[in-house]
Amino acid sequence: MHGPQAPSPPTRRLLRRIAATVAAKLALLIVLYLLFFSPSHRPHIDDAAVDRRLLPTR
Repeated sequence: MHGPQAPSPPTRRLLRRIAATVAAKLALLIVLYLLFFSPSHRPHIDDAAVDRRLLPTR
C-alpha cells in the first residue's frame, strides 16, 4: 500500500484559490456585521415602554 501523495500543482493552486475565496467572504461577512448589525447599532429597548406599547391601558 502506498502512502498519501502530494496534490498536483493545479490541484494545489485550486485549493489555495478556494481557501482565499472563503477567507475573503468570511472577512466581508465580519465587516458587514460590524457595520450594520453590531450591538452599537441596536436601539435601547425599555421594558416599560414595550409594555405600554403592547398593552395600552384604556
